[in-house]
Amino acid sequence: MTVRQVPAQEWQTVRTARLAALAGSAPGTFATLLEEARGWDDEHWRQWSARRTMFVAESASEVIGCAGGIQEQGVAVLVSMFVESAARGTGVSRELIEAVANWARAEGHSELRLWVLDGNTPAEKLYRRMGFAPTGVARNIGVHAPNTEYEMSLALR
Repeated sequence: MTVRQVPAQEWQTVRTARLAALAGSAPGTFATLLEEARGWDDEHWRQWSARRTMFVAESASEVIGCAGGIQEQGVAVLVSMFVESAARGTGVSRELIEAVANWARAEGHSELRLWVLDGNTPAEKLYRRMGFAPTGVARNIGVHAPNTEYEMSLALR
């Protein structure tokens, strides 16, 4: 298994990873629904990919996971985290989170934040194992369902 940053010209790889994430997750887990993303044209995918730094985990040239980094209001944020169910528990998640943390460090950030859905216990446990802690900030995303998510933060050294 390898983890690599996806260059802008490989937006199709990002599309493949994102569609797999949407197909493999409950509706409301991400801000976009699978049906919506399937309808995006190539230009929309190029723009979506360009707004984040994406990493993919690959095994035998198949994408088995992804995670991205964005900057919001001067803060690095882990986004679009997903690992195929067959690859969970194998260290793929850890490698993807570390890749995004390294990106954030290289960009000069001292902290990495993320949002996790309330009740997504496996994700919360993973993030806590990686050193993230709740910040006490919560929000109702309500994009596709009345879901609450809360923020977690990791100090980058």
